[in-house]
Amino acid sequence: MNRRWQGFGERIRRLNPIWNLGSGMKLSVLNEYAQMLALSVLLEIFYRELENNPERKKQDIKKITYECMEDLKIRSLLDTELDDDIIQRFVDGLLWSGQADLQQPFSAKWFDEKDQKIKDHRFRFLVEDMERSRAEWAKGGKTVYQCSDEAKELIFMSREIIQELEITIDQLYIEYLVNNGHFQQALSGLDDLIARVKRMIARELEYRENMKRNPKIIFQKEAELRSKREHEVKQQFQEEKQRFEQMRSLINRITDSDKTYEIAEKLEQTRRIHDQLASCVIENMRLEIELRYEFPNLFWKNQQVSFQKTFYQDWIVTEGLPTLDDIATLLQPLFSVQPHFIYPLDWSWNEQELDAQVQQKKEEVIEEKEEVTYKMREVDWEKITRLWEPIFVELLEKGKYRLASLRNIPATLQEKWLEQKEAIDLWLLFHSEAMEISSIDIAKEQTDERLILIQKLAEKQKRFLALEGKTIFSTIDSEEPMIHWQGLNISPFVLQLVDDKEVK
Repeated sequence: MNRRWQGFGERIRRLNPIWNLGSGMKLSVLNEYAQMLALSVLLEIFYRELENNPERKKQDIKKITYECMEDLKIRSLLDTELDDDIIQRFVDGLLWSGQADLQQPFSAKWFDEKDQKIKDHRFRFLVEDMERSRAEWAKGGKTVYQCSDEAKELIFMSREIIQELEITIDQLYIEYLVNNGHFQQALSGLDDLIARVKRMIARELEYRENMKRNPKIIFQKEAELRSKREHEVKQQFQEEKQRFEQMRSLINRITDSDKTYEIAEKLEQTRRIHDQLASCVIENMRLEIELRYEFPNLFWKNQQVSFQKTFYQDWIVTEGLPTLDDIATLLQPLFSVQPHFIYPLDWSWNEQELDAQVQQKKEEVIEEKEEVTYKMREVDWEKITRLWEPIFVELLEKGKYRLASLRNIPATLQEKWLEQKEAIDLWLLFHSEAMEISSIDIAKEQTDERLILIQKLAEKQKRFLALEGKTIFSTIDSEEPMIHWQGLNISPFVLQLVDDKEVK
């Protein structure tokens, strides 16, 4: 076989579980979320296995599925009520392939390079935890499940390409390797963890020095700063310290050997470096608080412009210059000041004489200037009334109108709204303050555009005279998203019509 294809069969065996995860379950509304939900359930079972949590029975997996759906916000996306049978089918689909009663493993094809033939690859995602299950069976309990080797490989496969894992995840991974006797991989994992923590320490130290040189970076990089409080960060480090203690006790339970001694030494080195990182983070947080509360003058904005502050500290030091030649261009005016040019006396007299001649020529040449006229924009109340008429009809009938009902109107009707800027502005006017309609006099001249609109509506249809003695006010529906038209975003206003007596 081609050398480039070396290891092809093994790659297929590793990818088969990924391709089969969450497939063929026939979950109706859950079909498009099946793979994501399946991986989250496997992760939760894997963590419980590491923590020696026996709640991994079939009914526990069903409960885990519901919890994962809440965490992934899947239930809020479903239009219909979720049937309990679908969840049961999902759990069975994680345990077995096909009908759950037959208890068949998953099967996929792979190419055996050695025998030069295609074979069946049989695997499962969850297998029986025999040690825990025997204890449960003795008490008349149910079977306890754990992740299979294929499921664990699926979980850790992405680790090989992800460089910035959480320290806690790395610790769990190393604990898993030690527990299964993979000492060389555990040593390599500890080396990777040490390197990652050292990089994080270097970043913290660099950030501390930058804070001391320019305290304003606390606000300039506010989006990148930690969102946790000091006690929360301390609690996180304390939990990770306990994880190191668990790993050390796990090594002590294993038969003594050179490898376990080497891992114990490396683990102690990793713990010390991790403590150093914790102290660096806490020290930086302490420095931030000290600068904010004890030296607030460092953050005051000076109104005057100075070369040292405005150009050097805030610009050159923080952002730098594109090229070295720009330094000379910037500093030259400071050391080689150019005096203003002074006209010689003869030039001044010549300028006076020429000015008289130029002025005379200007008087002879009369330029016709084009008269610029400005035409005021006229409000087309007929079109505006036509757009607002169905809104007020529903307002009279139901006492309420939601702007969200215009979200999906045809493009032609959208264009009519967008052509009449004043028609859209009326929404903002109604929302700015409540409007009491004491009386409707069609002949009376009004300055409020809302009253003009109501006059036009009453002139067109007498039934709008029923608006007398009413109050119109507007609110925003917080549950509705913004309304997006072409080139315009509108808040989901809600117009409401009530009697003046109810308002009072």
